[in-house]
Amino acid sequence: MSEVVATRIRDAGLRVTPGRVAAIETLEALGGHQTVDEVARGLSERGVKVARATVFNALGDLVTAGLVVIADAGPGPTRYEVATHDHHHFVCTACGSITDVPCAESGPMCIEPSGVDGTVTEVQVIYRGVCASCAAAES
Repeated sequence: MSEVVATRIRDAGLRVTPGRVAAIETLEALGGHQTVDEVARGLSERGVKVARATVFNALGDLVTAGLVVIADAGPGPTRYEVATHDHHHFVCTACGSITDVPCAESGPMCIEPSGVDGTVTEVQVIYRGVCASCAAAES
């Protein structure tokens, strides 16, 4: 068990459990934009036996604690990534790949909305188009 990950979990106010540690370590190893099933498969490939429900619950707890975020890429299964920096996503409509896009402005909101009657706590921007690899293959 990584003591660094355990400390991050503890500092976020959560109890350190093997499922939470394994979930965040596997998500970090796989890189962003993973589904519950992909994280569960990654755990299995690392020889860690954890039920899918445990992975689902661990990721939910880590999202609530702010250690993991939902990588909104539109319709389809929920995708997760380790909360490291604020960014948006580009989704290729041909192959489905998801790429991080830096924010135009710094800060957790990246964009300051106007004309909103309420308090905005999150902004997610999804760019859609054809990635360079798919565009080259189409040519």
